[in-house]
Amino acid sequence: MAKTILVVDDEVHVQRLLRMYLEQAGYRVQTCGDGPSALAAAREVRPDLVLLDLMLPGMDGIEVCNRIRAEQDLPIIMLTARTTEQDRLKGLRGGADDYVSKPFSPPEIVLRVGAVLRRVSATGEAKERVLNVGPVALDPDLHLATVEGRDLSLTPTEFRLLAALMSRPGWTFERQQLLDIVAGPDFLGYDRNIDVHIANLRKKLGIAPSPIHTVYGVGYRYQTEPS
Repeated sequence: MAKTILVVDDEVHVQRLLRMYLEQAGYRVQTCGDGPSALAAAREVRPDLVLLDLMLPGMDGIEVCNRIRAEQDLPIIMLTARTTEQDRLKGLRGGADDYVSKPFSPPEIVLRVGAVLRRVSATGEAKERVLNVGPVALDPDLHLATVEGRDLSLTPTEFRLLAALMSRPGWTFERQQLLDIVAGPDFLGYDRNIDVHIANLRKKLGIAPSPIHTVYGVGYRYQTEPS
């Protein structure tokens, strides 16, 4: 589905120019020319990105940006004729994801829009990959694991082991399955060595009762609810 871009600029020719280039790039476009209309459009249209002029009648771009940010988590690219570093920083500190000075190249705007949308999409996908089970959170991309906000100091093997267990809560993994999943240069290669890593992992988690349950004669499962 095509992404929707909200263009907010008080110059009609700028609105038309950006609409033409963005629609040619495959985006849907909504336009308006003042601050209050921008807020109303953001609420009604729920755009995927806002191109927002800094100098607007009725309410300036910084205020519009702040109000949109208070209601929605969406990317905003600020457009402005002001070119000083202070103005650029003001826009970015006001919550803008990017900043483009006027006069601008419409093809550059299209490229900027695509870049910001890709960055936001990548961030969203990364957030979806974060595992949260009970008090434990694990981020594979950042190689970070926490218990109620407390960082865990895990070895690479312990991290891979925890990630495997948390990926399927309630599922019983055989020792050999876990060995196959977490095998690396620091692993000795015997399935019973999993028991040692599990013991160390339980200790580092510091949760009682431990969410890592032993399934006798089989292996282990990660389960926060009572069996």
